Amino acid sequence: MFDHFFSLKNSFKLLLPTLTYEKGLNKYILAFVLLGASHAGFSQIEAMYSLYKLNPQYLTPVQSGTTPNSEIVVSNRQQWVGFEGAPKTLGVTGNVKWKYNKGLGFIAYQDQSGPMTVTNLAADFAYHVRLDTSWTLSGGIRGGFLNLALDFSRIDLVHQGDELFAKNRSTGFDPNLGWGLRIAKGDGFFFSLSQPRIMKYEFSGNGAFKDIVYTFAQVGTKFRLNEQINLYPSALIRFGKDIPLSFDANVNANLSKKLDVGLSYRYLDSWGIRLGVQAIDGIYLGYVFENPISQISKISTQTHEFAIKFSIKPKKRVDEYQKEKELLNK
Repeated sequence: MFDHFFSLKNSFKLLLPTLTYEKGLNKYILAFVLLGASHAGFSQIEAMYSLYKLNPQYLTPVQSGTTPNSEIVVSNRQQWVGFEGAPKTLGVTGNVKWKYNKGLGFIAYQDQSGPMTVTNLAADFAYHVRLDTSWTLSGGIRGGFLNLALDFSRIDLVHQGDELFAKNRSTGFDPNLGWGLRIAKGDGFFFSLSQPRIMKYEFSGNGAFKDIVYTFAQVGTKFRLNEQINLYPSALIRFGKDIPLSFDANVNANLSKKLDVGLSYRYLDSWGIRLGVQAIDGIYLGYVFENPISQISKISTQTHEFAIKFSIKPKKRVDEYQKEKELLNK
């Protein structure tokens, strides 16, 4: 799943003797999944994100240059509100169309889950080829640096001499690469495949931490109901080595190009309500409310995600307009 936790149920009991109970069940869960109390433990370090329809750049570098306007998106996710140590993510992305068939972009985010903090900084490049007047084939690459750090001062231990928790750990800012492919028909049907990072992260001397690299597949289309209403169904599929397949299903309705209302479902994890509004020219506000249906629903019943998108209209030169016109006429 596009989640912080995996393989919890089968190995949770292994951690119980290690941590104090006073801080609550949440500290048990977070410490277990982040450190891998047994060698069977796994963890994914990408931040959870639900507003990928508004801003897919977190998942794929191919987004850069796909929109006529330059964009900057600031997002904040508060997951499992009321659950001590729950994930919190703050990020910003940007992309700009370069000439008529290229795009440049960047991503920067910090995600904190209990004792673990992930900081990701990356730059994107994308190239777009018009196959005909309707279809476009795009490819993108990503290069950047990611830091994974564990701060054990956020965990209370029963046995202070436990070597596993003796000192904080950090991978340093290690380089990483990513890629993405996308085929689209206008603003309707699209299919994309991507790996936002291809390298795994591990702490030296601790084989218990097992990182997972995910591949993401997105597909969606557009149905025009009438002059005022368009429907945008879409799905996101996540898969990786030795882990179960997971997916999201979404449907958004756009009303008069001003208001978006939608529903989402994350397989065996949560359902959600999605809202968006074009506040003023150049500023769009997005919001997602999620209600968990997994075991975590016994502790927390809500997740909130906010985003604001700034669109900046470019000043095109006459020769760029001419090149785009020539491409469309081929």
